[in-house]
Amino acid sequence: MGVVEDIKEEDLKGEVEFVVELDRKTPAYCPDCEVEMAPTTVNVKRGNILFQDVDAYKCPKCGKELLDIDVASKLEREFALRHLDEREAEEMKIVFDGRDYLIRFPKALSRIVSKKSSVKLLPISKDEFLLKIV
Repeated sequence: MGVVEDIKEEDLKGEVEFVVELDRKTPAYCPDCEVEMAPTTVNVKRGNILFQDVDAYKCPKCGKELLDIDVASKLEREFALRHLDEREAEEMKIVFDGRDYLIRFPKALSRIVSKKSSVKLLPISKDEFLLKIV
């Protein structure tokens, strides 16, 4: 499955790869026809982002196409990550204590984070990181 932003569908052939596999162990059935659906690939577009060749299921009777729940969840996460700049973000200062860089969380976020939580800092680009509470 390929991913490209701000480009037309016809320009996307052979672009970036994003691999998601379906759980082929459990068959999918069409909610309308109650017929077993066949594996296929589809293009999923939202706004200016297009995912190509996404694993899906297609009903041989009515032609309805459905995504596996895991695939749909991964796509939702990808769409959300690509639109982070559009969401409201709280700006925080980075403080250097002579040895480490520190960030103080705002109160609203501090309430949902357990004192026993730890975090993973995942680099996204040169100046972007994703902070995951684990």
